[in-house]
Amino acid sequence: MIPLMMNLRVKGKTQRVVGFWFPFFLIWLLVFPLLLLAAPFILICSLVLWHEGKGKLFLHGYLTVFVIIGSMSGIKVEVQSKDSDIFINLW
Repeated sequence: MIPLMMNLRVKGKTQRVVGFWFPFFLIWLLVFPLLLLAAPFILICSLVLWHEGKGKLFLHGYLTVFVIIGSMSGIKVEVQSKDSDIFINLW
């Protein structure tokens, strides 16, 4: 499932936590139509490059983008430094 929301929290030296919610589904509304519009061009390029052995790689690379986007849900990133801590959660 694709991530629909992102939670970003920053905790500074003073232990004050700043939280930010970002709706990822707004990004997907822009990205997915572009990926779908690119599909016919990717298929044509794959067919042209197939005899050279690069078409299969080209097609697999395009499909890998969908796999990566689909597996992003549930990612949790924590970055800690001396000055602040940053937490990123994707739903």
